Amino acid sequence: MDTLQIDKINEVELRIQCDLAQLMELKEFSSFMAPNYLFHPSFRAKIWNGKISWFNTKEKTVPIGLLPELIKFCEKYQYKPKLSFDVKELTSKPVSDDLLNKFYEHIFARTEFRPRDYQHDAISSALNNRRGVIKSATGSGKSLIIYSLVRYLLAEKKNIILVVPNVSLVNQIFSDFVEYGWYEVAEFTEKLYSGQKPTFNKPILITTYQSLMKRPESFFTRFDAIINDEAHSVKSVELQKVSKKCMNATTRLGLTATLPKADCDKFNIQGMLGPVIFNLKSKKLIDRGVLSKIKVVNTFLKYPTELDSLGRNRQYQDEVSLIQDSTERLNAFKYIFDHMQDNQNSIILVQNIKHLELIADYIEKEVDEKFKLYVVHGGIKADIRENIRKLVEKEDNVILLATYGTLSTGVNLKRVHNLILGSSSKSEIRILQSIGRGLRTHESKDGVIIWDLIDDFTYENRNKRLVKNHVYKHWEERYKYYTEQEFPCLKKTIKL
Repeated sequence: MDTLQIDKINEVELRIQCDLAQLMELKEFSSFMAPNYLFHPSFRAKIWNGKISWFNTKEKTVPIGLLPELIKFCEKYQYKPKLSFDVKELTSKPVSDDLLNKFYEHIFARTEFRPRDYQHDAISSALNNRRGVIKSATGSGKSLIIYSLVRYLLAEKKNIILVVPNVSLVNQIFSDFVEYGWYEVAEFTEKLYSGQKPTFNKPILITTYQSLMKRPESFFTRFDAIINDEAHSVKSVELQKVSKKCMNATTRLGLTATLPKADCDKFNIQGMLGPVIFNLKSKKLIDRGVLSKIKVVNTFLKYPTELDSLGRNRQYQDEVSLIQDSTERLNAFKYIFDHMQDNQNSIILVQNIKHLELIADYIEKEVDEKFKLYVVHGGIKADIRENIRKLVEKEDNVILLATYGTLSTGVNLKRVHNLILGSSSKSEIRILQSIGRGLRTHESKDGVIIWDLIDDFTYENRNKRLVKNHVYKHWEERYKYYTEQEFPCLKKTIKL
């Protein structure tokens, strides 16, 4: 049997020593169709076949997290993989449950927090594998998992970089660490984002990938571990660059509730971090009572005749502009809040600031004055966002109006009874992450209602065929997500 020589360059990449025949076989095995390749100018010009590959044929390199794929390749083509390194180097010595339980007693000694059984399983899997993705439902307590991992790695004298999606989460996770009883966190941890001036001489750095982009490779050499919160973001080119610069990090972990389905994104994430090593779905935690029960109200908005006609057969962006500029549509928010039980808190999520400001102005003028409105978007400073988050947890009849970009991912809110999807989206990750904002349990609620606003410009043509508008089609994609997650759904029609 022929061999395939696999060498380890660093903690990021492998190099393959292969002849031309093996190179061509590996290129074919590792290739797949690029997202949206049909619309790429090079494909249309017939100078590119639409395929991309996780194997760099020029450098003969493969991301180290895709070693399992290389083994599959060898099995398929009957090559014997010859590794110049010990695979055990990619993991660690087994960490026993007894050791972890004693460790929990130490790091949570000053609080009543303890990892639940599934959190323990996630922590154990991470520490025993050292590379991979923990896929755990929103609301399952990923911050406690991260805290436990950070404390364990710190005890091993590791330098750790914790990358989160946005500035709000930098401050939130720092606050969470204090809440878990680590009152000395500031002695070991620094925060890096715009306006901060860390000394970079502490073992733990919490930051965003945006804050790291312009840092030279030398900046990253001291880090032994990288943890990516909301690991689905690692599909982005920017975060991949950050992960590659951490070439000495032997521990490479990611946590997320959702992962993209496109091959391109899945291989990018696995290449930088490793495969999924733990998987926990929302339904399991809802059935156990750990997460709130959920009900989706698919709310179809029927426009007045004149606007309904204007909304038909438009280009996508024209349709979105018509919806966002519509004053009639704003009445849907009044309807929802007029029929809402007292003392309930709500989140409204929209795409952009212009739409947000229009809704904010309407709510202040037309919605019952008992509701307190807070607004969050990218222009609001991180410390103000954190204060608003804390106020939502304390007050009643709150409306938190925010953009998807600032609130759909990671932000920890428990006292949320209603979530209104105020702008259309077909992104599975964005929708499921957004729904996660309401899934956490709280003594004030029995469950959470998701109000999915659907702008319905559908009509029957002369052939009696239903013609669907763009955002209606987006809802059809969202409905697939709801049914896959087994969320109960209702239908409601509001005539504007």
